[in-house]
Amino acid sequence: MKWFAEHRLFTVVAGIIVALCLVIIISFAAAGGSGALGRGIQSGISWIQRPLSSFTRSVKENVGGIFRYKELQKENKALQAKVDALQEENKNLRIKKSELRELRSLSKSFDFKPFAGTSKAVAARVIEIDESNPYVVFTVDAGTKKHVKRNDIVVNGSGLVGRVQEAGKNYSKIVSILSSRNSISFRLERRSSVTGVLKGSGHGELSGYVMNENMSVLKGDRLITSGIGIYPEGIEIGTIRSIEYDEDTQLKVIKVKPTVNFGALQKVAIYYEY
Repeated sequence: MKWFAEHRLFTVVAGIIVALCLVIIISFAAAGGSGALGRGIQSGISWIQRPLSSFTRSVKENVGGIFRYKELQKENKALQAKVDALQEENKNLRIKKSELRELRSLSKSFDFKPFAGTSKAVAARVIEIDESNPYVVFTVDAGTKKHVKRNDIVVNGSGLVGRVQEAGKNYSKIVSILSSRNSISFRLERRSSVTGVLKGSGHGELSGYVMNENMSVLKGDRLITSGIGIYPEGIEIGTIRSIEYDEDTQLKVIKVKPTVNFGALQKVAIYYEY
């Protein structure tokens, strides 16, 4: 009994098959019979066939439904795999386009006039940043093995990035212009007689002052290195964002937005003397 309880479906199907066999045997035995027995048998057969046909159709539909469901599952998995592959391909294409733009931008830095005839450039990739203070100090994958040394100048296609603070065999630590330890002498691009000094705020901005309070500076003026100090003349630094007059120092205080997008910085060029 326990076996039948555990195999209920099999028991039901087997019972139906046995019943059908009995019906067929009796039908053949009473074939052509027109008496009460024959009519009774035919009625019995009809009575059994109706629910049996309904049950058979139901089983067929359910079994077919199960197979169709499994097929749909396979199709859905295949479609999802294609969608995932296309999304990954699209992502890779976006990365490649981004890298291409950066490489094109970086290629401009290999022909900076301030370094013409005195220095050569080596390309380097950013490999480590300080998450608490991004791009104030960061590490690149080029060092003394590629002739890089302390205080070499670092740029990208947009302008001045900073200088080498420390050089190892296969790496260098870069202190950027965003650092408050990095002073930069500047002049206006449109008027070389207007000069001043900038320092990083450590938070993505530069601030400084104009040497002569009578000199005209405007919001949006572009600043380039003046050539005083370690930075050669003519490298673009940034644009003036705001101008205020400090009564205590009697100087025009300016805030400057760097031309370099430090948030997206991945590759740089380091100039070394040869």
